[in-house]
Amino acid sequence: MPKVADQWLEDVLIAVYQRPAVTREEITRATGLNPASVSHALQFLLHTGTIQKLGALQSRGGRRREVLKLNAESGYFVAVDLETTRLRVALTNLIGDVRHQHEEDLEFGQELDLRRLAHALDRVQRNLAAWQRSRVLALGLSYPGVTDDSGKVTAVNLGWRKFPLAEKLRQVTSLPIFLETSCRTYALAERWIGLAQNTPNCIFVELGKGVGAGILADDRYLAGSSHMAGELGHITVEPEAPDQCNCGKQGCLEAIVSSSNIVRQYYELANGSPGPAGGPVNAIFEKARNNDAVALRVMDRVGRALGLGLSHLIVLFNPRLIVLGGDVTQGYDLLLPRIRRELTRNVPEFIRETELCVTRLGQDIGLKGAALLAFRNSVKDPALLKKLCKPIAEALEGGRRARRTRSVIQA
Repeated sequence: MPKVADQWLEDVLIAVYQRPAVTREEITRATGLNPASVSHALQFLLHTGTIQKLGALQSRGGRRREVLKLNAESGYFVAVDLETTRLRVALTNLIGDVRHQHEEDLEFGQELDLRRLAHALDRVQRNLAAWQRSRVLALGLSYPGVTDDSGKVTAVNLGWRKFPLAEKLRQVTSLPIFLETSCRTYALAERWIGLAQNTPNCIFVELGKGVGAGILADDRYLAGSSHMAGELGHITVEPEAPDQCNCGKQGCLEAIVSSSNIVRQYYELANGSPGPAGGPVNAIFEKARNNDAVALRVMDRVGRALGLGLSHLIVLFNPRLIVLGGDVTQGYDLLLPRIRRELTRNVPEFIRETELCVTRLGQDIGLKGAALLAFRNSVKDPALLKKLCKPIAEALEGGRRARRTRSVIQA
């Protein structure tokens, strides 16, 4: 096989990743490479088994156009999503489909012992054949909280304050590690495989135990001077409100619209007590759907606060699209009309073109985003790219030799 530039391979793999099926002409347009470079890269990737032929399309001129796709089982990633109340770990194939998954509850505010994570990493990989294990490329991890300039993580829900996450992870896994904050991971997933695939100006807003925003402006992620951009939950929407936020302020958006605070408000209004700590927010949505007056009152307040908060994002960043995610979106049928009503009141008419929708990636968006993070970084790393492009036949033969060796030893 002729030598192929790593940059050609990276560009072609990224172009094919974002499409379930693609022609050579579409790859050429997406990458900006000349047809000869695309042809060399595809010849190499087809030879190694990293890309497969899917079939052919009949063109208008009578020529048949080859249709290609990634071989999903040519590589694997370990994806980790550290949600506010759950540890989620998955083994995914090359395109992010979950093959094995492990979940366990986390106690809010209690420090996460990484030995629990190490155990979960082992569980999702333990049933792999030898050839598959040899093609696990990297670990992608999505985490909440904020990161300082030294890479240390502060995450209230995980009990971490200036926690050296990357350093500690290297003690529990030998895989290459790629880390990113949850909001940025979610925004990346939406931009690559979600509703924002054709939208370079978009914002993903996570509405769960916390509230945060991942902001893409002209396809560049905004991190801020201290990596704190997007802390939407801590803008003040009701200055005189008594609602206490975890940040120490009162009247923050998060103190009103986060899932736990929606539950709190309902029970405080209904019977004067906070009710079950961390109770299911969907139960409040069901009450509202059944015309419970207190639940509807809470929905009105949450919709007003969210509409006001999102209006600030629209005026400041002029996004084409805002995608909402998180468990609060279980009540989208109740909240979206209220949010849109508030946006009409607070957004000037000349910038009212922003579309508002709910993610279609569901609760797996963190795992899909973490796998995507691992993929993007792996194809940029020469050693990992070489590992991915090692012919699958060689890996299979290596697995067969290992099995034969074990049989001889056992005999």
